[in-house]
Amino acid sequence: MDPRLITAVLLGKLIATINKLTGSGATAAPGLYALKIDPNLVKKLTKNLKYGSTIISGTNGKTTTSRLAFDILSTKYKIIHNRQGSNLLRGIASTLINKSSLLGKIDTDLGIWEVDEATLPEAIDNLSPNKVVLLNLFRDQLDRYGEVDSIRQKWQKTLAKLPKSATLILNADDPGISFLARSSGTKTIFFGVNDSKINLPTIDQVADVKYCLNCNEKLIYKSLLSAHLGNYYCPNCGIKRPSPSIHATNLKFKPSFSTSLELSVNGQLLTVNCQLPGLYNVYNILAASALTSEFGIKAQKIKEKIENFSTAFGRFQSMSIRNKSVVIFLIKNPAGANEVIRTLALKEKLNLLIILNDKIADGKDVSWIWDTQWEALENKVKNLSVSGIRAWDMVTRLKYAGYRLSIKNIHKEVIYSFSDSINKMSNNDTLIVLPTYTALLEVQKTLAKLGGGKWHKQ
Repeated sequence: MDPRLITAVLLGKLIATINKLTGSGATAAPGLYALKIDPNLVKKLTKNLKYGSTIISGTNGKTTTSRLAFDILSTKYKIIHNRQGSNLLRGIASTLINKSSLLGKIDTDLGIWEVDEATLPEAIDNLSPNKVVLLNLFRDQLDRYGEVDSIRQKWQKTLAKLPKSATLILNADDPGISFLARSSGTKTIFFGVNDSKINLPTIDQVADVKYCLNCNEKLIYKSLLSAHLGNYYCPNCGIKRPSPSIHATNLKFKPSFSTSLELSVNGQLLTVNCQLPGLYNVYNILAASALTSEFGIKAQKIKEKIENFSTAFGRFQSMSIRNKSVVIFLIKNPAGANEVIRTLALKEKLNLLIILNDKIADGKDVSWIWDTQWEALENKVKNLSVSGIRAWDMVTRLKYAGYRLSIKNIHKEVIYSFSDSINKMSNNDTLIVLPTYTALLEVQKTLAKLGGGKWHKQ
């Protein structure tokens, strides 16, 4: 019996019940208050997981990757996963409390945890993971995280403490991520894209790693796929992109927002046709494939689950409303937004609604919109509206990108701008919505007020 743990779990369950009855969306609140009573709650509740914990982190893609990994691994294991996306320690604690008995017993085999970049050191200390998946590091919410280098340095110190029995799964194409293999004496698995060219439009990208992290010489790229991701090497010290055991070739991106690729999983080649758009989702597929193959999932089962996978709300979702289609892509930093723009550039005559907020969850600093290549869509947009708290900042950026916006197409109220955008379109037309995180939540509420529609399975 552990009175402190039992009290913490009981309080957390009580808060969760109150939240449910009042309709509150504060999914992290039970964990927040429970941790005040027992700061070791996460350690205690996860110590008896038969197959331990796996952490998935990075700037972009952690929600999609962790959900895909959950779907694949659920075919063999009983899993606990912070699927609601609350990826701070308090969110992990809330998930554990929800699945725990009052005595702190959890009937699952394996923990799959999506973890915020800044929380990774704390999460590793509390979860003692036996597998850590690191996707990428890009500039994001500078007011909160600081520069990429500061996050990486904290990661390096933390990874050095991992036991040798742990496994690191790293993106070979990100020089800032692959370099982390030097920080740990654990087994390391790399994933990456082996295509030197892809059929997405070329746009100017913002690179957060330009120089060798070992000797500070400028990196040379044999192929550059996105931002600082590609096939790189240092001409001075010889550091180069590791050869990935899990890799993708023959990538084909389609205007329908679907993708085909050849996926190699430990020497077995699979042709995969998935309903996920863009290069960024190929990396999510590779990371999930690398992780799940380590758990003994057969390649054919991995392919099957990828092809039937639906993304988390708003990362990429489509629905019908008033005989018109709505497609939503979450944007939150220049690297991710640029990849969404490259995907959209495959289409013509876009009806576009951009919603820019600057609440805490979005990041108060919206300067990232100036590093995003809106110019790539300037000749492809038929109708354009802008909304959100920082709508006028977005309008200013679009003006410099060559767009012409009427005052009547600028509304801070999301429900008004959304309805107006829908009304301008003809039947069977498509509205592309690009919201930041809190704006995405407003879009969700707006859709409910407008009578919704049916979400299409992606």
